[in-house]
Amino acid sequence: MTSSGGNTSRGIEVVASDVQAVRGSAAWCATIQVCWDNMLETLCDGGPLNPLGGANELVRALNTSELGRDALPRDHFYAYSGPKNNRARSEIETEARHRFGQSSEVLDQLDWSETSPGMTSLLFYCMLYRKFSFVVPFGVCEEEPWGDGDVCVTYFEAYDPDQRLSRKMRQQVKPLYYKDGQHHAVSVQTKEGDSVVLVRSPRGRSFSEMWANMLDQAKRADSTQTRPLDDHDSFMCPNLSLRLSKEFHELEGLRFLDVKGLECIIDQALQTIRLSLDNEGGEVKSEAAISDCATGALDFSHIRNFDYDGRFALFLVGGEARANSHPYLALLVDDIRLFR
Repeated sequence: MTSSGGNTSRGIEVVASDVQAVRGSAAWCATIQVCWDNMLETLCDGGPLNPLGGANELVRALNTSELGRDALPRDHFYAYSGPKNNRARSEIETEARHRFGQSSEVLDQLDWSETSPGMTSLLFYCMLYRKFSFVVPFGVCEEEPWGDGDVCVTYFEAYDPDQRLSRKMRQQVKPLYYKDGQHHAVSVQTKEGDSVVLVRSPRGRSFSEMWANMLDQAKRADSTQTRPLDDHDSFMCPNLSLRLSKEFHELEGLRFLDVKGLECIIDQALQTIRLSLDNEGGEVKSEAAISDCATGALDFSHIRNFDYDGRFALFLVGGEARANSHPYLALLVDDIRLFR
């Protein structure tokens, strides 16, 4: 997978870590950080990764970020860590369909060929999917100018000829601070409990700095800056749509030692980001994968596979299965063809 084919061809930079410096249009999603964190947990006992050839800026950023798996709501993402094989691929595909009703765009981009003798192939994968809707759909404002140029775009806004609806639209927009028309921030409520936070003229070199500075401004804002929107206030945000893909070549081929001293090599590191936002709500989907090879067999005895794909018995019990409980139906499945 390359960075062509999505909005990256129009100059949107995809950064792997929220602490990386960004210039111009950029995008970040936590999925690649989740993969990195799980890789560190599995291979480095939770400690930082130290490349044998010396750390690079991206490795340092991924090692130090605090916006990974522990910062995300558990129902927003699915992650896999373990052997890289067809069984893993099937498990990921099944879980993505079951949890989010989604298929994977990343799995086909991975190299599923057999590893060299004496090597163990590992996969760290994450899918984040979220669909949200505004409590009251906003009005639509078409072909309004963007910035100081001659570009016109479609916006959604807190205005409707029906003033009753306009009031309800404004109620779901919470001002966080307001210094002037070029420096302000709001949080927009969604039915699902998520918030869409918009920050005009953000301060900071990275997304993490921009977020921290926004929180600081909001904390210091007085009541005049955070008062609810009234009939004279306006709110307008452009519709957004993007499909991004990025392969992080600066990570591929990176060698490091795991906690047991085995040499590991990152084969592939890639990510996709898809986002849409309009007057009714939005949808975000991101996948990431880091594929590793380790010299020597790794111990996965701690992984438990409760798979009933061979001879098994099934019992139905009234209530919980306790010492004094008795089943009311039992099956012994020895030839699965008889049960289809």
